Amino acid sequence: MIQPAHLQNLLSQMATTKGNKELNATLPMLLRILDKKGVDKYLVQLGKLVIETQSNKELSVGANYWASVKQGKDGLVISDLIKQPKMLENLHNARLKLNPSDLKDLLNETQNGGKQLESVFKDFLLERLPLASSKQEFIELSNLLIALQNGVFSMVIQDSNGKDNLVQMKKQVDFLEFYSIFPHLGEISGIVSRDSQGDINLRLQVMSEKIQRFLINSLHELKGFSDIQIDVGQNIPLWDLSSFEPSYILNLKG
Repeated sequence: MIQPAHLQNLLSQMATTKGNKELNATLPMLLRILDKKGVDKYLVQLGKLVIETQSNKELSVGANYWASVKQGKDGLVISDLIKQPKMLENLHNARLKLNPSDLKDLLNETQNGGKQLESVFKDFLLERLPLASSKQEFIELSNLLIALQNGVFSMVIQDSNGKDNLVQMKKQVDFLEFYSIFPHLGEISGIVSRDSQGDINLRLQVMSEKIQRFLINSLHELKGFSDIQIDVGQNIPLWDLSSFEPSYILNLKG
């Protein structure tokens, strides 16, 4: 049976690709829409740079986008804008964040103790729920528990550089389904399965051809799989952490 441990190295490898020297030239950059200055004209922030640019596509002021940026003869050319999901904006304020070693410890506990990951993570959350120091923390922990009751293991992992990544996993009968958000790679969903020969195969779906090309060129770094297929398409969270309204559970003041 496919287990969450099969994803551990994959997630670690994708989360650390930002150290690659090709990153700035290869992957989409973060773009924030500051203001609309006129018809098709916007004031945007790109890193520490604030510039005015033009877009034929209607953009949302205050929203963040992934965008391809390159130097043209008349200045920066910004293209292929993809709006970031609301969940990514919420990751920064998440009360519960695990680091890669925490995830490794959870997976080791499942292997050494003979427990299912869902059971270990449920105990982990239930221990913290009575200790919630704010309504927001209670909401967050409750949402993670309800997601778990629906078969979705969802967590925020903060890497060694302080960047927040979202990882969601759901075990099916014959495969393991996952969804993730990385600040530099965007939304990625996929399936890990075992074929009739016992080989572990990976199918990824990414948000743009640029990400697809980057990962195809990095296939030698994605170890542990006999076959890897990478497609471009829309990615849907296994559990939407941004839409949870727990007022029917408990109405806390403050």
